[in-house]
Amino acid sequence: MSRAKKKFAVAIVLFVAAGAYLAYSGARSSMAYYLTVGELLDRGPAVVGASVRLNGKVLPGVDWDQVSGRLAFTVSDGSRQIPVVYQGVVPDTFKPGAEAVVEGTYDGTTFTAVRLFAKCPSKFEAKPGGV
Repeated sequence: MSRAKKKFAVAIVLFVAAGAYLAYSGARSSMAYYLTVGELLDRGPAVVGASVRLNGKVLPGVDWDQVSGRLAFTVSDGSRQIPVVYQGVVPDTFKPGAEAVVEGTYDGTTFTAVRLFAKCPSKFEAKPGGV
């Protein structure tokens, strides 16, 4: 193999390795656990400060300061609940009774969300007693 071909092969190997590393590190930093309220509370100190996704139903009593963009609400899994604070854009479908997914960190008492997703109700659910 000529010297030019060896340099070219080494350059390709380095390029592929750098791409693989960037893909891996990007995927790793965007990973977050997806937990219910009960699962989060059961894990206790193990999840404090970790990046976590939390799923729950939004309870009545949402406090939204539209001037500052601060939103405070509580999510529940039906038996347990966690207060959530969030500052940012609020989805149109977000409301009490809706299912929400928040991504952020838990400090042991309050979940601080950096992302808020409101799940849309399914349009294909059967009507009660209907066909």
